[in-house]
Amino acid sequence: MVTKVIKKNKSIQPYSESKIVKACLDAKMPTPISETIAKMVTSELKSKDSVKSSDIRKIVLGILTGLGKSMKIWKAYKKKKK
Repeated sequence: MVTKVIKKNKSIQPYSESKIVKACLDAKMPTPISETIAKMVTSELKSKDSVKSSDIRKIVLGILTGLGKSMKIWKAYKKKKK
């Protein structure tokens, strides 16, 4: 199970499903969808020990595409975070 996230600046933080939920909520996604996305990401990463934050982002975008949700929501959130 994934336990570490390697950030863009090379720092390492513990993996937290709740951080994915929070990011989704900050992007104005409904709570049930946010929680489902976080669980799907965790499930996809279950065989890894560590993951890059950029890989988590790619997984989330893939899930949103699969769910038929607009990627504009996520992109607007990422612009706001920069």
